[in-house]
Amino acid sequence: MSYTSRQTKAIIDLDALVKNYQYISKLASNSDTIAVIKADAYGHDASKVAQALSSEVNLLAVAFMDEALALRADGINTKVLVLEGPFKESDIELALENNFALMLHSNYQIDWLKSTSPEFSGELWLKLDTGMNRLGFQVEQVDKIMAQLSTQQIKNLVLCSHFATADQIDCNRPVEQLEKLKALVEKYGCKFSMANSAGILNWPESHGHYNRLGLALYGASPIGDSRKSRPLIPAMTLQANIIAIHTVKIGESVGYGNIWQAQRDTSLATVAIGYADGYPRNAKSGTPVYINGSLAPLVGRVSMDMITIDITDLKHTSIGDTVELWGKNLNIDIVAQNSDTINYELLTRVSKRVPRLFVS
Repeated sequence: MSYTSRQTKAIIDLDALVKNYQYISKLASNSDTIAVIKADAYGHDASKVAQALSSEVNLLAVAFMDEALALRADGINTKVLVLEGPFKESDIELALENNFALMLHSNYQIDWLKSTSPEFSGELWLKLDTGMNRLGFQVEQVDKIMAQLSTQQIKNLVLCSHFATADQIDCNRPVEQLEKLKALVEKYGCKFSMANSAGILNWPESHGHYNRLGLALYGASPIGDSRKSRPLIPAMTLQANIIAIHTVKIGESVGYGNIWQAQRDTSLATVAIGYADGYPRNAKSGTPVYINGSLAPLVGRVSMDMITIDITDLKHTSIGDTVELWGKNLNIDIVAQNSDTINYELLTRVSKRVPRLFVS
């Protein structure tokens, strides 16, 4: 057992994950909801999340083969979709051996498939670019791709695309993208997947045979504050402890660069977390933290291992008190907005040196 001295930690509520999955699945009850656990389950520990969802989910999704194989090494037997498909020709055989579904997005992957396993019997997904212009075959290429697949492969094929603006409910681009995909689905009689978390919440007409549940699984909203997102429960609570308290006089500065100056005699608490732990370095002075039932503002620059907060207006604050950086009492979106970033990045950047404590 490794020794832990510092009390900084990310508490992962596995029951919250299950409830979020169940809630989203009910919103799209005619679809099979995939749990997307790439990037170590958005910083929540992919194996632990997969285990917690084992009785709920039929299909997991990761970004690349390494992540999929790590799940198998940890004893996870649920079927896995590899979203970016094979990076090497040998990945195709590994997919067959391990019951991985493969996403194909480029001609070189089709060439590998024909060379290595032309009668590949595993599940194939075809990534189509319907307007995001990031990854996938162009719509006009599909006929040519289909001609290179066997009848059985086409029968089991899933056509997939990705929304560029699903979080924008007043934008017509999702409708245009969905129309392109559905036209191909009707032509070839394939299953399809279009909806990510934002698509599930904002665009029910995009619910397909499969929906890809990522961010919302972890209790963070991809669409801001809305009626549909409010039932989500934050699965991660990031905490650290006060390690020092001191007072600075009016006019004195705090931290690197002296960017914050006290406008009054100020009581400051130093908290044992910093950008090496994944707390954003560009968090602005004034970014709130939660302590003893109240909010207190960040002051000065975030350091590698520490932040400083203004506790002048708080009562009964002591060394050792727990500070919540985001979680059940402080919405991660508030921290993201104060740091010029998004909730996705904050979750996935919590570093390995922050222990995960799993509760249920």
